[in-house]
Amino acid sequence: MKYLLALVLSIFQLCQARACDRDLTGTWKSDKSMSMDFIRDKSKIEPKTDAFLNALLGKMTLTFTNGNLYVIMPETRVPVSGEMRPFAGFEEKKLYKVLFCSSAMIVWSAKRSFGEDDVATTFNFEAPDLAWVYTGSTVPETPDMHTREYFRRVR
Repeated sequence: MKYLLALVLSIFQLCQARACDRDLTGTWKSDKSMSMDFIRDKSKIEPKTDAFLNALLGKMTLTFTNGNLYVIMPETRVPVSGEMRPFAGFEEKKLYKVLFCSSAMIVWSAKRSFGEDDVATTFNFEAPDLAWVYTGSTVPETPDMHTREYFRRVR
């Protein structure tokens, strides 16, 4: 009886996963223009933070394949105390898992960049190839700027 129940639950979960209207597969590139438009319209940030984000956004790519996430952030330069400084890029490959999927969002988890803990990320879809993530924080050491970073699927 236990095996039958486990089989039914597994099939139910598989059907739910296949029924989702959204998909992460492909390469998503940060959309600087949409992100900065939102930030300037809805967030209250200082001019120095605006300049920093304006230099940083629009560069990262996320590529989702069968269970793997490839994150690429190229090296760039950002303003720090009025002076342009190098910002170290990085590349990482990690496993990811979809936790929830609906027509409006996909919640997925993966290891935190430069950490061991898993972190859940929500892609909020505005169109099949346009989504945003909330870049605020609930971590006391990290400032919460109430911003969004938009991503477009480019392939």
